[in-house]
Amino acid sequence: MFKVQTPGHHLGANYNVSPATDVYGVCIDNGGEEQAFERKIEVFSWGLTAKWSQPNSRQKRLINARAETVDTKTSFAQAFRSRRCIIPADGFYEWKATDASDGKKVAKQPMYIFRSDRELLCMAGIWESRPEQSGETQTISFAILTTAANRFMSDIHDRMPVVLPQSAWDEWLDPRNSDVARLKQMLLPAPGALFEAHPVDAKVGNPRNNGPELIAPLA
Repeated sequence: MFKVQTPGHHLGANYNVSPATDVYGVCIDNGGEEQAFERKIEVFSWGLTAKWSQPNSRQKRLINARAETVDTKTSFAQAFRSRRCIIPADGFYEWKATDASDGKKVAKQPMYIFRSDRELLCMAGIWESRPEQSGETQTISFAILTTAANRFMSDIHDRMPVVLPQSAWDEWLDPRNSDVARLKQMLLPAPGALFEAHPVDAKVGNPRNNGPELIAPLA
């Protein structure tokens, strides 16, 4: 699908990804040679940490970056200009406000959102790398770009991930592309017809729970 080699590091299936969890992402490997830009699969840690933060620090991870301000926020601007990635996933969770049974409190029902054609959702991200305390390894962290909800998602939440069509992948990933205006034009809500959703068990709210039963629709 992404025309890249299989990564050497294997990650098992994860049905409940939480901040600081490792996931696969696609980015561009320059290889140090002019014009040698090739896609590669990298292991990313969810929750961007600033390049200037201290190794192994407890700095808050930034899991999302708003499309409207990603080019002006200090934490995101440089990554947006040259360190962009794609994060593939089968789906994602969002919590929908519903009327509680007591008629007073607002309850939140977890929803699983996925593509109606069951293909991967390819979400736009930005990444940073920094050395660990030993200086021998690099931690690569990322944030997901979010935008205003489309008509379908607005019934669930007012925000949604930026989902990129395959036709936009090359332009998005290319680190030589620093045209901010053009890049921001790509950060629009995907069509509502692309998505389906169903309610799932509230167990998904606990990151210690994991398994395919978490994405199963409630009976």
